[in-house]
Amino acid sequence: MIRTYLGGLFALLAGLLAPQAHAQSTDTMSVTGASKVRVVEPISIVNISDLRFGTLMQPLTNGIVEVAADGAVTTNLDLTTFPNGRAPARFTVLGEAQRRFIIFLPNRIDISNGTSTMRVDRFRTNLDRGFGRFDAVGSYDLYVGGRLHVDANQEPGSYSGTFEVAVLYL
Repeated sequence: MIRTYLGGLFALLAGLLAPQAHAQSTDTMSVTGASKVRVVEPISIVNISDLRFGTLMQPLTNGIVEVAADGAVTTNLDLTTFPNGRAPARFTVLGEAQRRFIIFLPNRIDISNGTSTMRVDRFRTNLDRGFGRFDAVGSYDLYVGGRLHVDANQEPGSYSGTFEVAVLYL
């Protein structure tokens, strides 16, 4: 009886192991996949003209001169003596046609004549919330305005400084 039992057990085990061994031999498959890449030209920006607040008389009180990205000028100072020479900065941004990008501007900078400073803040562009899209040839004309703070009896001289404009693909 033990022999019959062992014989049946071996037959059962052989039956269980045989399909398993067969399944293992066809258990692996291979398939090919594809790999793709698209390389685009780097985004770049070129300075065409600087942000200009023009010439103004030394004020008796604190004031501001704001040049908007569209060229509009607002102020609480008397600019009648020197009415011209104010304009936003202009840059050309270059990149992949129709692709979106974002612009980053500083919060504020100081400009100096060597011994005295003035603050420039409220930098604004002609973009909606800093987002833009390249045209069909991969170009965008960017205009940047800002607000200049002039102190009462500001020291005369020519003031200058730099600000950074960063661009990034989206």
